[in-house]
Amino acid sequence: MGEIILTPKYDDRFPVECDMITPDNFFGKSNEEIQAVKLWKSSVQYPLSEFFDVKGDGQGTESAADIHIIIDGTVPKMKLIGYSMTTGKITVNGDVNYHVGCEMKGGEIEVNGNAGSWAGREMEGGTIIIHGNAGDHIGGSYRGKWEGMLGGRIVIDGNAGSSVGDGLVKGTIIVKGNVEAFCGIRQSGGLIYVGGDVLRTIGVEMKKGTIIVEGNIKNFSPGFFEQTLLKSNEVPSELYDEILPYGANLYSKSYIEYKGDHAFFNKPKGKMYVSANNNEYLLSCEGSTDRPIEFKGEALKVILNTGSTIEQGRIIKGGDKYSPEYKDVCAVCHIHPDDYQLLGKPEKVKVSSPDGNRSVVVRAEMKDNVQRRNIFIPRSVWANVIVDAQSVNSGAPIYKGGEAYVQPTDDEILEAPYIIEQQYK
Repeated sequence: MGEIILTPKYDDRFPVECDMITPDNFFGKSNEEIQAVKLWKSSVQYPLSEFFDVKGDGQGTESAADIHIIIDGTVPKMKLIGYSMTTGKITVNGDVNYHVGCEMKGGEIEVNGNAGSWAGREMEGGTIIIHGNAGDHIGGSYRGKWEGMLGGRIVIDGNAGSSVGDGLVKGTIIVKGNVEAFCGIRQSGGLIYVGGDVLRTIGVEMKKGTIIVEGNIKNFSPGFFEQTLLKSNEVPSELYDEILPYGANLYSKSYIEYKGDHAFFNKPKGKMYVSANNNEYLLSCEGSTDRPIEFKGEALKVILNTGSTIEQGRIIKGGDKYSPEYKDVCAVCHIHPDDYQLLGKPEKVKVSSPDGNRSVVVRAEMKDNVQRRNIFIPRSVWANVIVDAQSVNSGAPIYKGGEAYVQPTDDEILEAPYIIEQQYK
């Protein structure tokens, strides 16, 4: 292959859009023409030579398929490398920023380091191999879109963040390490393999496709059932064929087969194969159990959920946030009667984030329809004080399922205008 070596010489803090760095675009160009390729930095275009030393050219090969671009060094501020490429190869000897290989249609990208979020976003073909860790939304959809990866293959030797394969339609994503939340959310086809552990909410809103989990799932998604216990050799052989060439395997002796997500679809066709050896709690016939009682001082550890009924939504979304009605409806914490008793039947409670850096005081109210060790606060300025971001990169908040601490208090319930002024500025 004809090699074109790009040696980074850029150490500024502003990101550079490298969507023009593809074999398709470099093919047929002289060294001088490659150096003159324009890259966006903020609202200004600069020649590629501003950011890289260039060795080689694209004129000594018969087609773009023979072009091999080597980025010889870490490029933490370079994003969109390999954007929409159709052929050839790109190797990055170091870490790379967001959107590597996004909308890729063919060829191969190999990253000898870590990759930022949205690697392989909405890709249609080709292969991306990341020998380190990766961020959020790998093979997923961009903001405002529902369909993620449409084809191709992504292999990650390390861990990945949240929302891996969100909106996956077709293709394969192999993560040999751990993943965080919302892996496979809105999946409608394709295969996701996780060789390590899963934090929570895997496969939610899944309609079709397959997920394999080798490790432990800390919090299993409730919409998956119809379980069948399979020996490893009873798992469909085509799944082995897809993962074995890339160093992944089904290592457990047996797997639990689930179908879902029944919480969102009447007849879902999504399948999940979960290691029985590493998830023995899922084999229990006792059904769900209450979360354990854990106190930190006077504060009870709980799961925070937010949202709204139709009536609450009318007030929250269309009402006056400065009105007494808004405060009366929203500045409240619904607690299971048993937990209400544990806390000493308080009139008010302080709800805090796990790190204790954010807290809010609201009225306490018993509700039978709230599970033990769970609380519900209507989605409002009071809830938003303690709702944490789902990930640094996406900024998507954990409106349901985040951890919090709740304890009795005599402190004052702050008015919405004060919270808006003091907490959000």
